[in-house]
Amino acid sequence: MMSTELTARERQVFLAIVQGFIRNAEPVGSRYISKNCDLNLSPATVRNVMADLEDKGLVRQPHTSAGRVPTTQGYRAYVDNIEKGIDLTEEEKKSIVAKLELFTQDVDIIISKTAHIISDISSQLGIVLSPRFTKGIFEKIELIQLSDYKLLVVLSIKSGLVKSVIIEVDNHFSADFINETALIINERLHGLSVEQLSYFLRERFADVDAKSRSLIDKIKDKTDKMIHYEVEKDFYFFGAKNVIANPEFGSPEQVGRILELLDRKDVLLRVLTEHSSEGVSIVIGEESAEELMKNCSIITTTYSIDGAVGTLGVIGPTRMQYAKIISLVKFMSDTLNYLVSHSN
Repeated sequence: MMSTELTARERQVFLAIVQGFIRNAEPVGSRYISKNCDLNLSPATVRNVMADLEDKGLVRQPHTSAGRVPTTQGYRAYVDNIEKGIDLTEEEKKSIVAKLELFTQDVDIIISKTAHIISDISSQLGIVLSPRFTKGIFEKIELIQLSDYKLLVVLSIKSGLVKSVIIEVDNHFSADFINETALIINERLHGLSVEQLSYFLRERFADVDAKSRSLIDKIKDKTDKMIHYEVEKDFYFFGAKNVIANPEFGSPEQVGRILELLDRKDVLLRVLTEHSSEGVSIVIGEESAEELMKNCSIITTTYSIDGAVGTLGVIGPTRMQYAKIISLVKFMSDTLNYLVSHSN
């Protein structure tokens, strides 16, 4: 849009409005642009260009005699034409890597810490969705005897993520038998994805004796439920105070909407999963189908740990530092992929 439908002058003024509003959170007037943006345009000329931009739906005037602010359509045109993000500084990159390296032995902690770091650097809400456990590559099952009729089943995938569940059995199994069963399962299922386990837990054990089959069936019934998504455990966010501090959310009503959004993990999860993609996904204000997201933008990307795919990103007002945040989520994804894969 900006290259084909805007004149060079319109493009200059439009960028000045977007960047000025992002920087100052105040409608951008013609005198501000004429004085501060080095465009060599008079206030009267700027006003005429602003009127043209308003006719094209890219900016609006919040109230009479105010300057202009970008519309959702305007932000979309701006975002779609960002040629290159604002790179993080070398100091910021080194700080991110140093902080995450402290936790590479514990995937859950490093993912939680990622949300903190994203929030700190973006000054918005950092969000991270753990890798989809079902897409991970099965590493091993451990069977731990808790009592005569209770076993703890611990399922691990190669990325280091672990899920566990307690199963009740009808018979008392010896420690040797339990260990042998775990060994057989691990030998026959190693290398499959977790989502394949349900099928192969039966197919690959057709030749085992009835006693072993009864235990394997118990494990299958419980692991089928265990490997499905657990939103409370697998979703992390940090930085609510950063979002509320934005001037857009200064009224009690606006603060209430943000707090409601943070309470509605189902909404956040739905937005994350619906717009998940390998590249950077950006949903701006009214583009979202979720009413609670109408005054927000969300910038996300995916990351992968041994084939298990998760999502990370930023939620903030539509007036956010898009260029820098795009670079931030890209760098966080690359760093998380690298650190976790090289720690295993």
